Order: sequence, then structure tokens, then C-alpha cells
Amino acid sequence: MKIPIEDIHGIEELVCRIMNFDLLNASSKLRDAYEKTKDVAYHNFTMNAVCESHEIDEIENDIIRLKNRELLKSKLLADIFHHSTALSFLVITLYGYDEVDAKENDMLMSMFLDSWGTAFMECGQSWVLKKIAKRLKKQNLYTTHAFSPGQGEIPMEMQIPIFKILKPADIGVSLNEHYMMHPKKSISGIVGIQTEKDENSIRPCDICERRETCANAYA
Repeated sequence: MKIPIEDIHGIEELVCRIMNFDLLNASSKLRDAYEKTKDVAYHNFTMNAVCESHEIDEIENDIIRLKNRELLKSKLLADIFHHSTALSFLVITLYGYDEVDAKENDMLMSMFLDSWGTAFMECGQSWVLKKIAKRLKKQNLYTTHAFSPGQGEIPMEMQIPIFKILKPADIGVSLNEHYMMHPKKSISGIVGIQTEKDENSIRPCDICERRETCANAYA
């Protein structure tokens, strides 16, 4: 699934939040770095995603068993998805960031490029999740928030079943021995699918240790 950058909203605002940066009152040096890296990002970055949904067979203790026979072992995910009838798996990646970052030697420019990459990914993920939710709503189904390996007590090893199910190598995403993804700006996640909407469901920020300092917490 190609993510249309022209349809993504909020990227510039998120960059400013990440950098704690007031564009209107910033120095000319910071505004110049912002504009130059913005131009680099929009000319070089593209995004792609792969998504698949699978029905849940049963949830017992810390095990989620899917009908495709895959097992997910996580007490936290078992608790979060205890009302879900299926799970949607996703991997989203940003092309172009690694290449421009490797060529940049200026620290300030690198910081802005990193923030643009993060903002593209965060906003791109929101676009994908909204698209999934909109499609499911037509079937009177609802989604939970997305949860990723490494958040809270969700083990990094959860990358293994996600990659086994999705085969994101098809969009150029690989996994190393430490469960880190390449390209660097890539996100994996799992979303619960439910028959009833839960207004008080757990959010990723609720289980994140960085929620007090993260620029995008509860955004």
C-alpha cells in the first residue's frame, strides 16, 4: 500500500513539536535549517505499508492463538485485545531517509532531518490506521489503538510473528538479530478488531515510559 504524502496532514506541526521549535519566532539559522530540510524531505521521502488481518481463535492467559495457527505470547497484548475477534498487523516504512541522513554532516540539519523522518512516519501511521478503521466501520467493526513491539512490556520478539505473517521484505523491510528494522524509519504494529467501540481502551502512551517527555504523547 503506497501512502500518498500529499494526503498526509500534520507533518510540519509535528516537526515543530519534536524540535520544540516556534517557526514564527525562530532565528534565521533555525528557519533556514527547517526550510532546507523540509525541501529535502518532501523531495526524497516516500512511504509504503503492508497490512493483513487474521481472526483470533482464542485468548488464554498470555497466549493469543490465531486461526492461522500463529501464536502471540504477551500478557499485556492478551489483556489489551481480550475483546477483539481479530487482529490487524502492519508494517510501515519510509524510503529515502537513510540515504539523505548518511550524506549530511551538519548536526543541526541531521536533527531536523531526523525529526522530519519521525513526523512522516507518525503521520503516515495515523493515515493507515484511519484507512483501516474506515474500511472496518462499513462492516460495523471497530479498532483498538495500534501497539508495537518494544512498547511497555510488549517483547521485541513480537517482531517475529509480525514479520512471518506480513513478509515485509516485499516492501524492502528487513529485521536484524536484535529485532530492529531496516530502513531505520520503519514501524510495526498490531491493532485489535472488535464488534463494539471502546471509548476507554488502553492507548500506547499509557504504557510508554517516555510519555512525560514525548512531543507526540496523547496527540
